[in-house]
Amino acid sequence: MNADLYVPADGWLHRADPRVKLALAALLLILSLALRQTGVIMLALLVEHALLITSKIPLRHIVRIWKMLLPLIAMIVIMWPLFDHTGVNVLLSFGPFVLTEQNLVMAAVMGLRVPALAFACFVLLFTTDQSMLVRGLVALGVPYRIGLTISTSLRYIPEFFAMFSTISQAQQARGLNLKTRKTSLAKRFRAYIPVIIAVLIQGFKMGENVGRAMESRGLGMQGVRRSYYRRLRMRPADWVILVIAMLCAAAVVALAMAI
Repeated sequence: MNADLYVPADGWLHRADPRVKLALAALLLILSLALRQTGVIMLALLVEHALLITSKIPLRHIVRIWKMLLPLIAMIVIMWPLFDHTGVNVLLSFGPFVLTEQNLVMAAVMGLRVPALAFACFVLLFTTDQSMLVRGLVALGVPYRIGLTISTSLRYIPEFFAMFSTISQAQQARGLNLKTRKTSLAKRFRAYIPVIIAVLIQGFKMGENVGRAMESRGLGMQGVRRSYYRRLRMRPADWVILVIAMLCAAAVVALAMAI
């Protein structure tokens, strides 16, 4: 996984104001969470993919996200009938597993909701670099420290995944067996302890280095007001995108409530 989720490109969404992209992501998240209609979630997924593709995000990045999400989606769809026994039209019954038409539809909805929520976030993260994300949050009234903390956390999540993969490969090259599947879960967890300890040590070192770098740039100095080389200004195109997004969201909500 790349260390930075931002994908450099010259797409129209890259050029949009970060506040507009934050609003788009928020609207898609709210629609995916608040509404349970399958059509609404499918529409949200379609819109998210259209936004990414028209913004010149390579298909390999979209496929990579689907590969990461598929195990979670499959687990939700399979396990949902174990806990949800609603519905009278029973299709299959085996012990605690009761599959009905109603909970099958809900399993599909819950399974599709995961990528809908994920891609709502990636619409923002793939098209907005760290500095612009912080500036957008600060422009919305979020304190600079909080905005920097959020963007830095998003920046270093994939870094930790890459670090974990690198350390795992290095430990296996030294003879650590991590690929056995016949041992118990407890033994497999103990096998990963050296990797986890190494990742934690590297994480603490990374955090210390980042802290020193921020201190050297004057972050948190008393009596110092932060200045900006360029301030964000909404262009006419940004207002058009925002108005169209809000009108479309309102129409989807009204249609979903009318059905």
